[in-house]
Amino acid sequence: MPYWILTFFLGISALFFCRRLPSLYCLLTIIPFVALSLLVPIKFKKVFLYILIAILGFFWAVVYAHIIMSWSLSPALENKSILITGHVTAPPLKKKHYLSFDLKTITINQQKQITKLKLSWYGKYPEINVGDKWQLLVRLKRPHGALNPGGFDSEKHLLMHHIRATGYVIDAKTQYDQEGQLNQILESSPYRYPLARLRQFLIDKMERALVFEPLTPVIIAFVTGAEDKITDRQWQVMRATGTSYLVAISGLHVGLVASLVLILVQFLWKLSSCLPLLLPAREAGVIAGLVVGFGYGAISGFSVPTQRALVMLVMFSMMVLSRRNSLSWNAWLWSLFLVLIINPLAVATIGFWLSFAAVAAIIYVSSNSVTLKKTHLANFWRMQLTVTIALLPLTLLFFQQFSLVTMVANLIAMPGVCLVIVPLSLLGALFCLVIPGYFGGWILWIGAKLLSIVWWWLTLLESFPHCSWYQPIYNGWILMAGSFGALLLLSPRGFPVRFLGLVWLLPLFFWKPPTPETNKFWLTVLDVGQGLAVVVQTKNHVLLYDTGFKLFDHDSGGSVIVPYLRQQGIKALDTMLVSHGDMDHRGGAETILKTFQVANILSSVPEIFKPRLAYSCVANQYWRWDGVDFYMLSPANNYSFSGNNSSCVLKVTNGKNSVLLPGDIEHISEKELIKKYGENLKSTVLIAPHHGSATSSSRDLINTIAPKYVIFSTGYKNRFRFPHKKIIERYRENNTILLNTPQTGAITFKFEDKSDILTYSLYRKIKQRFWHELK
Repeated sequence: MPYWILTFFLGISALFFCRRLPSLYCLLTIIPFVALSLLVPIKFKKVFLYILIAILGFFWAVVYAHIIMSWSLSPALENKSILITGHVTAPPLKKKHYLSFDLKTITINQQKQITKLKLSWYGKYPEINVGDKWQLLVRLKRPHGALNPGGFDSEKHLLMHHIRATGYVIDAKTQYDQEGQLNQILESSPYRYPLARLRQFLIDKMERALVFEPLTPVIIAFVTGAEDKITDRQWQVMRATGTSYLVAISGLHVGLVASLVLILVQFLWKLSSCLPLLLPAREAGVIAGLVVGFGYGAISGFSVPTQRALVMLVMFSMMVLSRRNSLSWNAWLWSLFLVLIINPLAVATIGFWLSFAAVAAIIYVSSNSVTLKKTHLANFWRMQLTVTIALLPLTLLFFQQFSLVTMVANLIAMPGVCLVIVPLSLLGALFCLVIPGYFGGWILWIGAKLLSIVWWWLTLLESFPHCSWYQPIYNGWILMAGSFGALLLLSPRGFPVRFLGLVWLLPLFFWKPPTPETNKFWLTVLDVGQGLAVVVQTKNHVLLYDTGFKLFDHDSGGSVIVPYLRQQGIKALDTMLVSHGDMDHRGGAETILKTFQVANILSSVPEIFKPRLAYSCVANQYWRWDGVDFYMLSPANNYSFSGNNSSCVLKVTNGKNSVLLPGDIEHISEKELIKKYGENLKSTVLIAPHHGSATSSSRDLINTIAPKYVIFSTGYKNRFRFPHKKIIERYRENNTILLNTPQTGAITFKFEDKSDILTYSLYRKIKQRFWHELK
């Protein structure tokens, strides 16, 4: 078997541990290595050959990454008005308040530059189609996203999709140049990006045919792979029941379609008396399945998972067509090699690991099993159990949860969707394309109604308490132990220590992360963009101060706070404190309350939580958790302040070190605090009031608190330009260390002892990789 492919894979994987992208000059290092390999004895040449292949893999990944990252937006152009021209390359995503689309540029600021951008058009937007050439006035930013433990790495996601900047279209109705209006379509060509144009046409047709069906986004995903329109609620049901894989056009769907075509063509081929003499029926079916599989891949836009599936389909088809008794492992290894040649960055995607691990597990179990006659149902359950066990460690690593009802859910979902609903959806879509009228729409409608039956089953299972096990993988040793345990459990019958695999799996479920000791506490300021979310953790208690922002259908609660709390093994909150009513501080509260049990809610605006019971935060409230004191300093009882100045001000201290969380208070509230508490305000760490705006952080407040560290929780290149330059200077005059979440990611302080030396970590620095550009 071509084991050298594994060393090629390891060489490519090494790049993803690099904190900086190596220079192309590093390619020259291969020359002395090749010369050295020629001089070594013959018995060592094979070892040197494998090392050389690993180096070639690493260099290929470096070259590929350099090609993608050859252009970066200049920091001087960020948030500036820029005139660009380019072509729309993919079906746009239409939301209630905005339109999102990909644009391949031709010129940027009237200079030729080919790159890929992700743009949004807010408010009233025009009709945009794939292939259209547009001239647009935009504001751009370099790829940037929140970076937190357990959270989504959007910068890596943008790199995987070759997107080098994000931004939005400026309303330029009143701005004209010599050519006319700035935002205008220059050319509309149905022949440019024809496959993407076909996808957009098909999506529009299906949306019109199923306009009143709530599961329309799922049906569209079955056919085209477009998952953008699937609602958060629908994703929640699929994640809880372990059926998210059903909407991803990957090996399952492509293999299913190819298999159905193979069976049909093989049956029809045998009905002929002469065709089998020209070509065996099985080979004819394989060729037809391969062609249809590629057609399905084209409709789905040749996404990265679809590319992997097609490569695997080609390799396994070649095994049949070559009429050679080749090992399945050979096909698996060559599929791996071709995927890495096409796109070495695929190694950094979740789908890569899940798909190749699932197929490897099936081959491993099938090759080790004793040949016995088994029913199709028995084989179905066997493969289900195999994939479930094999992917358990990776599922917990990537998603922090594992569905306990996945086997029961798939009892109906997998055969129903794969054997009935997906074929009906594809057939309906085909008729929508080739036959005018409503016939295709009726077929799609039948598929949607059948899906609603399956969906009722999934929703029922999702409604059961504890249908999912939430347990992140905290370190590499636990992942290795779990993977080894899965390998043992899937080993052949009669293997002596097979069931010891259960013991190796135990750390996946029962290992707990460390917590602070008594009289000590941890403070984590999460990177939520323009907003605030702070987690204070003592030995046995957890407080959440503010919940980040909410904008349209996105909120920090679901994207940042919930993943972080689960990553830390936190299953409930003792107190959720929302400082005031601004959306950048309470935006994620609803998601938090739906996801976690919250024992106590405090806020200066408790009425926003009705009908839930919430209490007002007022000065002189006090409680102690595990030797750590919590003091509420403001607002006073019967206060007359409103808005920012009504923020709940909280001080947390263990005697030596303390943290002050002032919300968005401004100068008037700062004066009241200084007047009332004076030197008692002194704190080691200060969360900057109002994100560092010019209306807060007066000199008197800074001098009174005398913080060693100040943390600004702001959005990257935010439109308010927080923190303000003069506020930065004030803190520097006080010799305060400044930390800003867009530059640091999540910030964690561990007040472990009563010394003057603090332990703190910056998540962006810890997890720095070459796609995290310096800000």
